[in-house]
Amino acid sequence: MRRNLFLTCLSSLLPVVGFLAACTELDDKQPDNLISESQMVTVLTEIHLAEARVSRLGLGSLDSSTIVYKRLEKQIFQKLKVDTSAYSKSYTYYSSHPLQMEAIYKQITENLKKKADAQEKQLHSKKTTRP
Repeated sequence: MRRNLFLTCLSSLLPVVGFLAACTELDDKQPDNLISESQMVTVLTEIHLAEARVSRLGLGSLDSSTIVYKRLEKQIFQKLKVDTSAYSKSYTYYSSHPLQMEAIYKQITENLKKKADAQEKQLHSKKTTRP
């Protein structure tokens, strides 16, 4: 149930991202350190998972949530060997190219759905193996 709600919310964000990107000034110049679309999919998938983890923690204040999220974000960038400046410039670039950003988010949605299905299958198998 939570998975479907999360995917529905994420899917409803796709048109919003496209609309906002269409409203920005188009900058066709690629940054020198542009992250590839496939790498951007990986980074953003991990970032969305981190956001979900932080929201499930139910921390009392926005400051606490921000601190935890920033730490997770830093770990993601280190793990994937992504420079924060390159990420920021790449995100801005892809945001100004709605078709590319839409393709990226379609893949992110597929990745998150696969992860949720795998987790659900794992939970189901644990329940059936218990005495």
